[in-house]
Amino acid sequence: MDNNGVQMSEKRRRSSCPVINLESAVNVKRAAQTQVQFDELHLKQQKDEKPPLKDRVCSQVYCDKKRSWKILTSYIPVVRYIRYYKLKEFAVPDVFAGLTVGILHIPQALAFGALTSVKVENGLFTSVWPVLLYVLFGTSAHVSMGTSAVICILTAATVDRLGQGWAAERPWLTNMTSGGVNGTAMLLDEVPEYLDYKEEIAMGVAFVSGLMMIGLGLFKLGFITFYLSESFFTAFTSAAAVHIGTSQMSSMLGLKIQRFAGVGKIIYTYEAIFSVITTTNIAALIIAVTTCVVIQLVKDCINERFKHKLFAPIPIELFVVIFATVVSYLGEFADQFGVDVVGTFPNTIPPPRVPMRALQESPKFLVDAFILAILIFANTIAMAKICAKKHNYEVDDSQELIAYGMCNAVSSFFLCFPSSVAPPRSMVASNMNARTTLCGVFSAAVMVCVILFIGPLFVALPKSALSAIIFISLKGLFVQILDGRKFWKINKFDFVIWFFTFFATVFLDIDVGLGVGVAVSLITVVFQTQFARGYRLGKVAKDNVFVEAKRYTDASEIPGLRIFRFESNLYFANAEIFRNSLYSKTMNPRKLLKFLKKREEVYEKETRERIAQGLAPQQRRNSVMTGENLLVNQRLSVVTLATSDFAGSLTQLAAEKKRKVSASSMDKAAYTIDENRAAYTIDENRAAYTIDENRAGFSRLQQNKSDKGKSKSQDSLSGASNGRGNPGRKASLESSISIGTLDDEEVDDYGEVVISDEKLKRMRRVHHVIIDCSPINYMDASGSNVLCHIFSEYAHVHVQVFLAGVSAAVRRAMKHAGAFDKIPHENFFLEVSDAVAVARTKQVEALSQAELEDFSDEEAEEDSYVTKM
Repeated sequence: MDNNGVQMSEKRRRSSCPVINLESAVNVKRAAQTQVQFDELHLKQQKDEKPPLKDRVCSQVYCDKKRSWKILTSYIPVVRYIRYYKLKEFAVPDVFAGLTVGILHIPQALAFGALTSVKVENGLFTSVWPVLLYVLFGTSAHVSMGTSAVICILTAATVDRLGQGWAAERPWLTNMTSGGVNGTAMLLDEVPEYLDYKEEIAMGVAFVSGLMMIGLGLFKLGFITFYLSESFFTAFTSAAAVHIGTSQMSSMLGLKIQRFAGVGKIIYTYEAIFSVITTTNIAALIIAVTTCVVIQLVKDCINERFKHKLFAPIPIELFVVIFATVVSYLGEFADQFGVDVVGTFPNTIPPPRVPMRALQESPKFLVDAFILAILIFANTIAMAKICAKKHNYEVDDSQELIAYGMCNAVSSFFLCFPSSVAPPRSMVASNMNARTTLCGVFSAAVMVCVILFIGPLFVALPKSALSAIIFISLKGLFVQILDGRKFWKINKFDFVIWFFTFFATVFLDIDVGLGVGVAVSLITVVFQTQFARGYRLGKVAKDNVFVEAKRYTDASEIPGLRIFRFESNLYFANAEIFRNSLYSKTMNPRKLLKFLKKREEVYEKETRERIAQGLAPQQRRNSVMTGENLLVNQRLSVVTLATSDFAGSLTQLAAEKKRKVSASSMDKAAYTIDENRAAYTIDENRAAYTIDENRAGFSRLQQNKSDKGKSKSQDSLSGASNGRGNPGRKASLESSISIGTLDDEEVDDYGEVVISDEKLKRMRRVHHVIIDCSPINYMDASGSNVLCHIFSEYAHVHVQVFLAGVSAAVRRAMKHAGAFDKIPHENFFLEVSDAVAVARTKQVEALSQAELEDFSDEEAEEDSYVTKM
């Protein structure tokens, strides 16, 4: 019974395991050594000397025409755009994208002006000047500066807090508004002097936060946003959506209640709403509900469903504003039904003025301004990077900080409140393929026309329609509240950050909750290692071990492979550090895609010129694209390396107990370790190269189908034992073992990186990147997200990513984060040696011209919370 039971259990177990591939066997034959013994043999005795600090500083202090042009275009990028603007190629997409984004600005400017608790016209001004300033100083062609819901509600919290304190010191305001029907707050907002004060406070907040961003940009301190986790941003933006939606409830119901500020204001607001709920204006409620239904139906059933067929999304918000205004004017809703309307506002652009009174009271809102500066930068740079990745260009974090600072500091003189990115507008510009920041000129022109000529037509616009537009735009952020469950499953630290940030923001106040979230995030950072270090691994041939390539003299790399190790946990604070280190140490897929596309563009241009001259088309150098000339050299290099690996350990082989260890990685990839056989086999389309350690040579074997997997020798090439072969070829193969990265890039006179075919071939030789995850014992949502996007970016250029040594806890976190939906189970290996054994049997995959596509929306949208704002 026992034997039968054992046999039956073994049968069941073996039947569920994947097929074992003997050609990917791993053979380990080396003497056990301590770290001290190993370092005595291989560690470098002297470190590489660096030049003195004085010499390094002096080498960077010089000035010439090329450097002056680079500095000028770095700080004022529009100069470069104008200098090299291609009118026929760029003008049409820039004009259409700018006009479309300008149309989207109109309803948001009208709605968010009221959301900020200032005058409606301030929203219109904020949709003009920041846009023009970003044209001058920005580096992203798709970022749409202007009004933003989260930034507006944060500004409103500061404005209301200071405004109520200012009004409390003036008893005559209370006497003037004591005749209000349902409290004094709404009537207080009708007092011109009170509105002027709040307007100036908003200008002062924009000015101070702008100066802070400029300072952060000049000192290159944008990295501080890396210390804010995804769970923090998710919780904060979701909680801010609750505040925004609450602030619009009274207007959607047609109620007049007092505006509250400070801790617990959301509770006081709902208490005030329910105390007068019986006086709801039915007409205003019908307008709000109809607006929400129409906008949502058009967005889901038309814009989203047919987004690949539409030239641009239907600006349903603008159509709703126009229709509501016309119906309200013809039906006299204000007089007949008591519906609150926008009313008149100036149709002129006021001259600039300095908010002196606000600057005198700046100590009261310094903390608020700093918080706004961090959030503006974090949200906007995230959107800029999404668009940059989609369209395959780069943005400068420091210059972007300066651009956002200028957009806020300078625009504050023109009656603007703090401005930020609006993801919907930016995604429209991205989908319409805007080419330069000059498209913002046309967006600003649309808004100027609205202010000067069209604005007075919106006098009869119901405020409930504007509130409904704001409310329905928060749908994505409301749904995002459910992400709390995901963070609980991924990592408890993530959930703690989300929990405290969300509930403190909702039930205390926006600024208080933000401070609580930052504090909790930083506390969790204390328990994590922050000094992450990544490096490439090489193989010591004699002892067959993987070590840091740069530290050991006899360590070499395997052709076509890059092995990377990151000595830290992977979470929100170092996720970008991990990605940047990986790309710099191995191969940057974004640069490879960019260089290949540039190469194809040059080829097509040369071909067109030759055809125009009556010559034959330029011959295509396919070896760079397809890797055709790389395959033979790579295959021979692998064999040479394998021969040298095993030849050194022949004298150490002894009779050992035969044992076979079969292992599977994530129930998929399999391999066998046969320590008694001592052979290394490479499978290539049912043919194999087998390394025979007793002969120190290699043989090409043909599979014998009739012999159940046995093979016999067909021919023999003894390149190592008999000394035959081409010495020059041998030297070439040995030199190809260590392949450098693209550290020696060259830059032309205009700051563009240029690269030769030889350097591009070096990048194309890499077909597998192996990440040693054994030091990683903790991973959160941000870390899993980065790994998934790294995998997709490498796959975009036909480079496979293998993960080795992933612990059970990390795999569990990745499972709950949805990483296995993007990274196959076959790409997880038990150890680095296992991944190498499989990867070295592969070869470079060809890339066709049709495959050189930009990253899709799904590949580019790493910070998903930004696109939902």
